[in-house]
Amino acid sequence: MSAESRSPVRTLLRPAPKPRPMSFAASLGADLSSLSDGASPKGSSAEPLESAAAVVETAPSAQPVAVAVEDRKSLESVLDELLAFDGSIGVALVDGQTGMVLGEAGSATNLGLSAAGASVILRARLETNKALGRPADIADVLITLSSQVQIIHPLSKNPQLFLYMVGDKVKSSLAMARYKAAEADDKIRL
Repeated sequence: MSAESRSPVRTLLRPAPKPRPMSFAASLGADLSSLSDGASPKGSSAEPLESAAAVVETAPSAQPVAVAVEDRKSLESVLDELLAFDGSIGVALVDGQTGMVLGEAGSATNLGLSAAGASVILRARLETNKALGRPADIADVLITLSSQVQIIHPLSKNPQLFLYMVGDKVKSSLAMARYKAAEADDKIRL
């Protein structure tokens, strides 16, 4: 080796080594010196971090953590499809324990209040079945008023939630409404 290659001036002209990105464990102060990535020769230990200022943090990846399933319909579109039968006034997806409306569609007035009342009716029916020792699940609860029909349809995959449908008594068909409720039950993914 020549004296020129060992000179301090020559070492200053070399490009500075690129700072390594901070790993999650290093940011917590964990000692990673015992781990080897295969790049260092056997017997040598990994270089300890000089200081936190010398380490460059990398920005989080722009890649999404979860990828949306493209064939899954939105709740709004399923509820809008549920309104497609003749005489339908309003539909809602309701939490049976609290009476809270999770999604609604249609032009029914006070649908939230009606849905909360329907949750009380469903809970009472479930308690009555339990007291009578009936293990059968509830498929539908039909309520007929002077001008409306109402259907409470617990979801098969999550019986704590139910579809609440309100239809005009003169224009709507109970059979079609029950069919549409069962069809929507299959499409809702929670």
